[in-house]
Amino acid sequence: MPDLAEHARTVRGRGRPRGPDAKYRARLLDAALDAFGAQGFEAAGLRAIAAGAGCDVSMVAHYFGSKAELWAAVVERLEAQVRADLAALDMLAPAAGPIERRVVAAVEEMFVHAARQPQAMRFVMRQMTDPGERLDELVARVVEPVHAVFLPVWQEAIDAGLFHMRSALALQAFVFGAISYAVAAAPVLARMSGGEIDLARLQREFGDGLFARLTRGRADAEGDEAGEGTR
Repeated sequence: MPDLAEHARTVRGRGRPRGPDAKYRARLLDAALDAFGAQGFEAAGLRAIAAGAGCDVSMVAHYFGSKAELWAAVVERLEAQVRADLAALDMLAPAAGPIERRVVAAVEEMFVHAARQPQAMRFVMRQMTDPGERLDELVARVVEPVHAVFLPVWQEAIDAGLFHMRSALALQAFVFGAISYAVAAAPVLARMSGGEIDLARLQREFGDGLFARLTRGRADAEGDEAGEGTR
């Protein structure tokens, strides 16, 4: 499978733009992230993306070459941001403390990054509904690096009896999906509740529920071990 981002760099045949070029390029990437996330690749139009960036549509060809290469550049930027964020998650390493503490930290970090980058979350979730080469590229460059950091934490939590599940991958999907929905639904829930429920409260409610489950899971595991010891 070809590397779309590498292909885009080859077609452009030049290094990263600087000065005003970098500003316009970044605006196009921002507008493309919003458009692809809201409409999907096929439905997103280059004229609308360019208008959102305050540029003429010819600027897309100038900076990226085509819509496919613009999409690849969006993924390339997401990958760079994700890898930088993951490199800072030393609180998830085994040396950081008990697994309960690291699970709490994992959930908190997922909420922080989701709230800070809702457009990126929407982009990933939208692309998940469109199987094909672009999804393969996104999974390899963005999704798998995230899983490589979080799955060991979930597996350790499962092994410790904190969650009565068998698959760390399924647990990651449930937690990620719940957080993604909470971030996306926060404005609607705030309006429906008259401002009583905002994203901060959703995070607290989610954490309280999950962490109570962690406490019960630990108690259940210890109870099972005690029961086996008396047999």
